[in-house]
Amino acid sequence: MSQRNLSPEVIFEGIIKQNGTVSNDAHLITRGYLHGNVINGIHPDSANYAEVVSDNGVDKLKLKPLTVTDVTVNSTATSLSDFVANVYTGSNFQEGDIVFLTSMSPTECYIHNGGAAGTSADWELVNSGLSTAQVRAMLSASSGINYNSSTGEFTADQAEIQGFFSAGTGLAYSAGQFSLSANSDQVSEGASNLYFTDARAQSAISVASVTGPNVQLLQYVNGVLSVELADVFAEFSAGTGLTFSGGEFSFTGDTDDVSEGLTNVYFTDARARLALSAGTGISYNNSTGAISLNADTDDVSEGAINKYFTDARARLALSAGTGLAYNSLSGQFSLSANSDQVSEGSTNLYYTTARVQADVGVSSDPGELIGYSAGEFTLKLSQLRKSFANQSLTANTALTLTHSLGEKLVHVSAMDSNSEKIDLKVVYVSTTQVSVTSVVNITGVDIAVSL
Repeated sequence: MSQRNLSPEVIFEGIIKQNGTVSNDAHLITRGYLHGNVINGIHPDSANYAEVVSDNGVDKLKLKPLTVTDVTVNSTATSLSDFVANVYTGSNFQEGDIVFLTSMSPTECYIHNGGAAGTSADWELVNSGLSTAQVRAMLSASSGINYNSSTGEFTADQAEIQGFFSAGTGLAYSAGQFSLSANSDQVSEGASNLYFTDARAQSAISVASVTGPNVQLLQYVNGVLSVELADVFAEFSAGTGLTFSGGEFSFTGDTDDVSEGLTNVYFTDARARLALSAGTGISYNNSTGAISLNADTDDVSEGAINKYFTDARARLALSAGTGLAYNSLSGQFSLSANSDQVSEGSTNLYYTTARVQADVGVSSDPGELIGYSAGEFTLKLSQLRKSFANQSLTANTALTLTHSLGEKLVHVSAMDSNSEKIDLKVVYVSTTQVSVTSVVNITGVDIAVSL
């Protein structure tokens, strides 16, 4: 996608490089391209025959008119040095005179350049005496250049030239064209649009004031939201006959702390007395429990039905109900219930999603960036970005935009009606305003100001 820069002035610090092939009159070129493709001057050796002249502000090569004044064929001199030493005096030839040295193999042809040195510097080689075909046969091409020895024509081999290039990190190269293939790991982080990190995400989150009757129940440290179990446990206490430690209730009471059931009833004197009767030779008063006997129970063997009391029998006569565990060997009861078996009180309430959501909220400050509703946090984009659609800019005239984002240094981007990015001159006026300027008149510009 192309990008237009409409800023009145752009100052670059550093080196500007060209990426791609120059193929259009509007394209900029590099110094290397200029030196490789454009004639920039005349070599000193050719100054007598060509010059650069300005034509409507454009430098053009001009060949000077050459007049052949005389032609000499010399069959004795074996080289230009020999000719200069034995024939040329410095004044017997003039500019434009041509000399053929036929004793050289092959024959060489020289033209007098008008010099007055009286040496070989006054002569320029015109033709070595080789035929066109011989000259062409002596030429060849290297990589990137094609050569036709029949026509003597050199042409650029685009495919080979394109093969000289390759793409570096973050770039792709194909058919002479470079394209960006980088990901965010290869693009350095700017000052405004920062990349995600755990630390940044964690620092943006905090725990709202969600507390129990006595303590803070939640804490947030290094991105981890946790429940303070010690604080939760502190909200519970043990009743009569129970102990609570480390989140676990234990039964520590005795039969005085456990109400009597319908089947396993507790021992009483009355019940014990009513359970007895007198046998032969024994008188018994079930009101007082008095038994008249000269013997005691040690003297009476136990029957098959009315057995004597023992701890083991008493323990085996008991069992645990819902939420309790019972050890018949030790006679000890312990609590095994969970919160599903314990009804909720009026003070220490159980966790529900609705209760948590009702206790969470955000600041009502007009500049607050976070919104909250029904357990969901939302980001208020209107506090981060302001759009100015379909703006008309007058050349070199500043347009003031009021964004009210509360920061003076903001990011300003713009695109034209073709959805192409354009660059404008930006002045940061205040924490609520910026001004933009274009060097041309332009309409239909969409501008965005963001933090």
